Amino acid sequence: MDVRIILIETVVLTILFTIAVVAGSQNPVDTVYDMPEPIINRCLELGLIDESKKADSPQTRRKRLFAAVVIALIMALALCFVNHAGNFLQGFLISYLIWLIVDWYDCFVIDWIWVCHSKKLVIPGTEDLTDSYKDYRFHFIGSLKGMAIGLPVCLLVGVMVQLVNWFI
Repeated sequence: MDVRIILIETVVLTILFTIAVVAGSQNPVDTVYDMPEPIINRCLELGLIDESKKADSPQTRRKRLFAAVVIALIMALALCFVNHAGNFLQGFLISYLIWLIVDWYDCFVIDWIWVCHSKKLVIPGTEDLTDSYKDYRFHFIGSLKGMAIGLPVCLLVGVMVQLVNWFI
């Protein structure tokens, strides 16, 4: 396990993550389901969004499950062929370490520094919900949820790493 490779992978992933977040936030309404409940409720009242895209909708769950499997596969292949992870434990631990760093970057840099202070992300009609936009606790709890979501994804990465090493 080469720490330099893990560091490079983490930097690359945070850059890709940042690009994806910035690209996905060009229309602030598209990010509403990553915002606190008062903002979501106001957007529902204003007719800017509908219930079908909420985090607990079947459509959203399917998309997230598919994304989790794709992420696990990409991470497993990178860990096998770049990091030379040789077993389940290495695959799980390295992938979860990277996951945690990106999760914390998302919370403390993307959410707390950018999202909580960007006027560009304020949805028209919700300007009076300043306290909701600056809800650091909401984003911290989201980070804790992200840490929990990372466990099964990284367990899957570990299994995939083990399978690749058995077959190669």
